Order: sequence, then C-alpha cells, then structure tokens
Amino acid sequence: MNAIEFSAVVGQDQVIRPPEGITLPRGEVKVTVRAGVAPPEADSLESTRTWLLALAKDAENAAPDLPSDMAENHDHYAHGKPRP
Repeated sequence: MNAIEFSAVVGQDQVIRPPEGITLPRGEVKVTVRAGVAPPEADSLESTRTWLLALAKDAENAAPDLPSDMAENHDHYAHGKPRP
C-alpha cells in the first residue's frame, strides 16, 4: 500500500481527524507525526495599526509649541498649580 500523507490539527482531546475526502485503511496502521508550520494568521488589527500610526505622525507634525519644561510642570500649565 502507498503512504497517505495529509495535514491535520490535533485537538485538545489528542484525536487526529483526517480532512474530508481522505479515506484511511481499516485495521492497524503505522502513524508518524511531525510538527507542521502553521500558516500565518491574518492580522485583524493591521488596518487599525496603520491608521493609528498615520494619526500619530499627523499629530506629531501638527504638535503645538510647548514649553521645554512641560513634562516637569504639567500641573502648573494644565491646572494652574504653583511650580515646585
């Protein structure tokens, strides 16, 4: 008999289910298992990432002139608190 080769996903129940259309012989068989390389998953957030990066670039280019000590004196500039 010729070898039958196919790819399958082993579930948490440790059961190998052949794909539809594969007919396996009845009785005892020898099985060899090799880890496969899963196809890369589509990045469902790619368009969002692209949009956010473009938005960040636009914001950076349009950034207003801020005082050089803005980080240290944020509360002073934002809320009117005295400087430390």
